[in-house]
Amino acid sequence: MSIRRHHAQQAGQGRIRRRLIIFMAGMTVVATAIVIRYFSGDTKADAAPGAVQAASAAVPANDGVGPPSQLPQFGPHDPVAVVNGQAITHGDLSRECLKHYGSDVLETLTNRYLIALECRKRNFTISDEEVQAEIARIAKRFGIPVDQWLTMLQNERNITPYQYASEIIWPTLALKRLASDRLVVSEEEIQRAMLRQFGPQVHVRLIMTADRQKAQQLHQHLVNRPEEFAKLARTHSSDVNSASAGGLIQPIRHYSGDPKIEAAAFALQDGQVSDVLEVGDQFVILKCEGHIEARPPSPAQEQEVRQALSESLREGKLREASGELFKQLQESAEVVNVWNNPDLQQQMPGVAATINGHPISISELAQACVERHGPEVLDGQINRALLGNALTQANLSVTREHLDAEVARAAKAAGVVTNSGQVHIAKWIEMAKEQHQISEQVYYEDIVWPTVALKLLVGERVQVTDEEMNKSFEANYGPRVRCRAIMVNNQRRAQEVWDMARREPTVENFAKLAEQYSVLPSGKALGGEIPPIQMHGGQETLEREAFSLQTGEISGVIQLATSGQQEPQYVILFCEGRTKPVVVERKEVEDVLYEDLLEKKFRVVMASHFQELRDSANIENYIYPATAASP
Repeated sequence: MSIRRHHAQQAGQGRIRRRLIIFMAGMTVVATAIVIRYFSGDTKADAAPGAVQAASAAVPANDGVGPPSQLPQFGPHDPVAVVNGQAITHGDLSRECLKHYGSDVLETLTNRYLIALECRKRNFTISDEEVQAEIARIAKRFGIPVDQWLTMLQNERNITPYQYASEIIWPTLALKRLASDRLVVSEEEIQRAMLRQFGPQVHVRLIMTADRQKAQQLHQHLVNRPEEFAKLARTHSSDVNSASAGGLIQPIRHYSGDPKIEAAAFALQDGQVSDVLEVGDQFVILKCEGHIEARPPSPAQEQEVRQALSESLREGKLREASGELFKQLQESAEVVNVWNNPDLQQQMPGVAATINGHPISISELAQACVERHGPEVLDGQINRALLGNALTQANLSVTREHLDAEVARAAKAAGVVTNSGQVHIAKWIEMAKEQHQISEQVYYEDIVWPTVALKLLVGERVQVTDEEMNKSFEANYGPRVRCRAIMVNNQRRAQEVWDMARREPTVENFAKLAEQYSVLPSGKALGGEIPPIQMHGGQETLEREAFSLQTGEISGVIQLATSGQQEPQYVILFCEGRTKPVVVERKEVEDVLYEDLLEKKFRVVMASHFQELRDSANIENYIYPATAASP
């Protein structure tokens, strides 16, 4: 079970151009993935208490490890946000970012420093102008403005403009310069790429098997009866994807795969079957279905095509060269991680790490953490300030006993108990730390404390009535209706399906209609079978209709309640009877029912109350103004 979820639940030219864009876009995505892998770590949180307290020093220059910061410059005591008159300083934000993301960002910063120091050793730098020009060049290559390109990266890949510039573009440009002698593209390579992209192709069918003797027997048969190739491919080929299509594969091009396969394919005449080809540990037979003539670009387009292919080839070389070069830098560097070593922290105060004797300061690490994770961390601080203010006004406070009680409750609700049935708090905390890569301190501060604070604030507003207890008992232990269901999202189609169901009101017919028309994937696969419907489960109209049916009866068309922009859903039920209620007295399960109901009501009231706090608060966000009103 997710720890956060558990708590959250509770609280022509155009054609050629398009072909080149598709080809190069694929190369760019792969190149970006490679760079991210090398220069970005996994999201995690780790607190180094002694070092965190030293994070409020002034932020130095980035020392050539990326483009300059795009954020306003603040001193350690300057407010970055004010919540109902209470200031959150840049030092507060830095310490909080370090506590959560220090280790992760240090790994990224260390990797960038390895490259920066090598650039310095070779006496060159990558300027911010070069970085911005590269971003503009990439955006132009895809035919979209820079701002739209950056917005797309942020929305679809969660990469901020600064992260893109400093952790992807800057290292890429630096590695290109460092590996420039390895990125030369020869005329022969361009010609091969031209032939691969625009040269002739061969349509073939393929049969693949790991059995040499079987391959030879199939070949002997196919030489005399090539018209049976598709049939035998479906029956005997071990390549599942092509076998289902009678052995058809994508057209074979020059320099695009195994040379042996390519040579054999281009040597075949229409309808001819190849010899048995040994490729690795597999045996392959090809049949030629036809040749496709080359479609080279026009003379007017050739220069543009050659330039684009040359660039994509350099990117391919970059992927290989950057990996090798970066590995060499790592192996030859002496990296000392001070951040995660308390003894070294005492010896080198203010230092997060050293690379070949060059220090990375804690203040520099703090700035990098703020650049990458500042908005989310500051939003959390704003929320915590709102809750703290509300507690003070209500003359309430969160104690350690409150926190421990909430952890015990959450562990019990999740079923984390010892063999003797006692709540296993230590195991629950370890689960939280392992699942989210956070420290115990962060778990208590970011997950447990807000939950407890909100429960204290809304405590008197949450009451469980006897009527609610009765409904909960009936829902959990009362009878349920066994049904099959057909769900569609069009009223007219629902009426048509309902008419077909009532004409032949049998289980078999209803199951067949569910498989054909239902939009529920599970119901479609299981002939409309759904879990038994309980009372008081949240869909009153559906429940009332289900419990009114007798075995073998079909309901009318039921429109389910939807919210927001969701399309209306229409359901037809076929009743197959009722389950037997669980034989248990209410008093035997009252404690369990009460705790469950209480938590559900707490979740609703807590969410509503917190939104009230946000809506009525005076929040000024000086560093990320766009997030000031975020929920």
